[in-house]
Amino acid sequence: MRRFINIIVIAVVFLYNNLLKVKRKTLFMKNYIIIIAGLPGTGKTTTARVLSKNLENYILIDQNELRRKNGMKRMPRQQDEILREIDRLSAGYLNQNKGVIVESAHTYGFRRQQLYGIASGCQTKVLTLECICSEKESKKRMKLRNSKDKLLSDPNDARVYYKILKRWENIKDDFKFPGVNHVSYIVYNTEKNLLIKKRISKKMYKFVGEIGEILISR
Repeated sequence: MRRFINIIVIAVVFLYNNLLKVKRKTLFMKNYIIIIAGLPGTGKTTTARVLSKNLENYILIDQNELRRKNGMKRMPRQQDEILREIDRLSAGYLNQNKGVIVESAHTYGFRRQQLYGIASGCQTKVLTLECICSEKESKKRMKLRNSKDKLLSDPNDARVYYKILKRWENIKDDFKFPGVNHVSYIVYNTEKNLLIKKRISKKMYKFVGEIGEILISR
C-alpha cells in the first residue's frame, strides 16, 4: 500500500512539473531581448545558459562563442565586426518571432543603447539582467576557469576584473534619457541567489516574475 501511495505521489509531482513547463512555454512565446551583463566571474554565462534551457523559442547569442567561431583569440581594437554580427543576428531572430538572449559584459552604456534600439526597431521589449556577486567570489570563480581559453586575456587573471570594473558604466544611468520606456532592469546576485527588481516597464511584470522563478529555483 505504501509503495502504491509513493508511486501516486511521484506521478502527481511529475504531472505538476510538466504543467509548469507548459505554462512557461506559452508565456515565453514573446520575442523579447534579454541582455545579460556584469563583471567577470559574476555568473553571466551560467545564467544565460539556464535561461536558454528553460525558455522556449529563445536563442542564446554568446559574444565569446562568436569570437571563437571567427578565430578571434583576442578582441581587436575595433570590434565592430563581432558587434555588428550580434546586431544582425538579434534583429533576424526577432523578426522571425524568436526571443534573444545576448551574453557579454556589456560594459558600456552606448552598447546597451544599441541593443535597446534594435529592440525598439523590432517593436519589442528589453530585459537587462545584471549579474553580481562579491569580488572575492568573482576571483574564486575566475581561478576555476579553463586556463587554455585565451580569449580576451588570461581568463584566470584577476587583473581583468579590475580592468573591466574601472571601465564599467552603471546601468542605472541608461534611464537618464528618454526613449527607454521599453527597457526593464533587474539585478541577479548569483552568490546569494537573490533577484532585485530595479525597473520594470509596462506589461513586463509577469515575464520578469517567471524569469526570477527560473533562476531562484534552479
